[in-house]
Amino acid sequence: MKTEIAPPPSPVLGAAIVVGFALVAGLVFAAILLAVPQNNHFFSLLAVGILCLVFSLGAYLAQAAVPSPGAIRALSWGFGGAGFTVLFGTILFDSAGILFFLEQLVAVIIVALFLLVALGGAYWRHRALALTAVRMERRADWQSQAPRSALDYPAAQHDREVTSSSSSATKGPP
Repeated sequence: MKTEIAPPPSPVLGAAIVVGFALVAGLVFAAILLAVPQNNHFFSLLAVGILCLVFSLGAYLAQAAVPSPGAIRALSWGFGGAGFTVLFGTILFDSAGILFFLEQLVAVIIVALFLLVALGGAYWRHRALALTAVRMERRADWQSQAPRSALDYPAAQHDREVTSSSSSATKGPP
């Protein structure tokens, strides 16, 4: 049984999700930066970095909702990159002097661990996609072949030989 090839998916839903994420993120980030007094931008930048990572996770999960997730995948990578960049930059270049050296070191180690987890997940996902592509190629090859009869398999042929030789042995002389 062959399946029909579906028409290429429309990127409209993916683009709508990307625009929605971008609008919500822009409004939330602007609200955070405007709500925090001028001297405490350190904490607002930390909040923006953490929210970027949350939006990255949300965009990654939103990929399941669309048939063509390329734009949403790029948005997820963008939010992740922006989040880690803002967090590392805010912690390492603390111009207000809020963090002491040991606090900076601990914060950088924590963010680095999160980065390693994110990169490990990305590697796992990339590897799974590559294996899926190989599996789909093999499936296409298998579907292009004519269907085989159950009697064509070696186990069935062996059973046929055993039953035919045992039936000829029990017949006796003519």
